[in-house]
Amino acid sequence: MQPKFKYLVEGGFIGQGDTDIDRGGSVQVSRFDLGLAGRTQLFDHLRWGNTLFFGVNDYDFDGGGFSRGNPWQTILNLRMGTKLTYDFNEQWGVFVGGLLMFSAETSASWGDAVTGGGMVGIEYRHSDTLFTSLGVAVVTQLEDDPNVTPSVGLNWLPADRWAVRIGSVPASGGAVAAAEVAYRIFQPLELGLGALYNQRRFRLNSEGPVHNGVGEENNLPVRVRVGWNINDNISLQFLGGVALSGELTLDDSQGRQVRSSDYDSAAYAGMRVVGAF
Repeated sequence: MQPKFKYLVEGGFIGQGDTDIDRGGSVQVSRFDLGLAGRTQLFDHLRWGNTLFFGVNDYDFDGGGFSRGNPWQTILNLRMGTKLTYDFNEQWGVFVGGLLMFSAETSASWGDAVTGGGMVGIEYRHSDTLFTSLGVAVVTQLEDDPNVTPSVGLNWLPADRWAVRIGSVPASGGAVAAAEVAYRIFQPLELGLGALYNQRRFRLNSEGPVHNGVGEENNLPVRVRVGWNINDNISLQFLGGVALSGELTLDDSQGRQVRSSDYDSAAYAGMRVVGAF
């Protein structure tokens, strides 16, 4: 059969407001990202998906405590993923995939910022309104033990205009898991309420207080999303919410902890553009 191709392009910006760090200082973050996803129907039962993601997280520390010496500034993330899915029938399928990631502060060595791993799992399509997947992923971490985490997916349309979505992409460069309940107010407007868990771990350069160390930020944003379909292919997503459970960690080049602190809840807002072709 002739291969069939589908593509998704998206990009956006998030501004996370200034917030106090428990052990002194403050931090605010500007986040930019651009992604490309493609899916190819290789054969009747075999699909091949690939993703490419690039992100920039620009941190602005101020004051003393954890912020002293400006622990890190601009972090670059590059993530590449691939997945093969074999469909046994219209309901059941299995998948296997791999991840390769680079996450480093500007001017840090990208050769020391490589992580990666793989995943395997099963998919089940109950009907046109219910799709689920379950798997496990093993992903290496910079100067730390590999993470072994579940990979869960759900796309459920329980009633007219309603949708429930759950997804997880184990990775050290961004969102690990996300969940949302959405309601289609009218065409083309959709309102969503959701939460994400973000884990970012990255190599530092030699200019900060810990030469060639490792930084990490974890948080749990709760958000409201307003989606507007401009046409059948392009949509705008307006986002706003609060980042909860913020945590910052600074390790040395061997993974030994130097500083660690929580930060207060931080308001954030932004927008995304999504195109499907």
